[in-house]
Amino acid sequence: MSSSVTYFAWGLAGAFFTLVAFPLAASSPYPTPKRPDWSIPPSQVASASTFSLASASSTPVLAESVQLVTTVKTLSIRRPIGDAPEPEADREIVTASLGGVPASEPAYEPRPVVRSPAIEDGAATPQERGSAALREIDDYLWEVYSRQPAKRDRGGDFSWKDPAAAKRMGKTMQAYVILGMDADFREIVYHAGKAMDAAGIEWTIVSGFRDDWRQSIASGIKARTGFSRHGGSVAVGGYGHGRAIDIGHVDRERNDDVWRWVDNNGAKYGLHRPHRSFDPPHVEPRVEWRRLASNLRRERTGGTAVAETNTRDTVEDVRSSRRKKVRVAHVGNSRSARGRRRN
Repeated sequence: MSSSVTYFAWGLAGAFFTLVAFPLAASSPYPTPKRPDWSIPPSQVASASTFSLASASSTPVLAESVQLVTTVKTLSIRRPIGDAPEPEADREIVTASLGGVPASEPAYEPRPVVRSPAIEDGAATPQERGSAALREIDDYLWEVYSRQPAKRDRGGDFSWKDPAAAKRMGKTMQAYVILGMDADFREIVYHAGKAMDAAGIEWTIVSGFRDDWRQSIASGIKARTGFSRHGGSVAVGGYGHGRAIDIGHVDRERNDDVWRWVDNNGAKYGLHRPHRSFDPPHVEPRVEWRRLASNLRRERTGGTAVAETNTRDTVEDVRSSRRKKVRVAHVGNSRSARGRRRN
């Protein structure tokens, strides 16, 4: 019985492969068109540039010929040299059509460059006016620095250090010592200096900007290299960002006159002496000094100069001031605790 069933199954399988599987595998997947309206007669194919649209319905229709390719003019783009507009004769526009429809107008047509009469006449730009306003400050601060050519402190004569640092950086003395300071800081020092001049105090800048190398050769009590507010790369960012100066009197015996004036009037100009006890000549800006510098610049220039306000620097100054207060309070509490333990 089981052998009969096996033979019968093999017979069905052979019949399936013979009658169904093999013919299906040997057949083409692309059937031959049976109806005449399913294909395009060869006689209607005119050229490679046209094609025929035929109806898929049973009713034969006439083929519609559509033109696909037309002549297109070569595109050439010419960029004007300088500020003069491009001549009309040199301008080329792409012309093309599809199916006999004329090309539309170009979407863009170059316009001539119009220059401001003020610029043509040689009038100063806003940047140039701002530069002139800064030169007024820079020249004044350099004159103040030069009031005392021989630079001396408790450690001796250090007049050679600023020239050596300027030469090492490839700058003039004025560019190194004065322009190395932050523009806002120069603004408030300028106004404070003018006020001291009006009060009859012959003040001078003993030390202005100092880069890391200049700080490394400084003597006496000083910040470690890179962390000086005079222009340390870590503390303030290096050249152009100095935020401290050392000042004194042209007559060194009268330095106290200058320092006393800063203590009494410096807040009006955003300045103070944070280290009066161990570094009395050192002057730095107070909190929110940039906003004050902006106001002073506006008053000086009539609102034509752009302020150098940097919000991030202002926030950092506030945080730095808070950290100093916390450190002072911590030191005071530690001393009080030690005193109580001793008692």
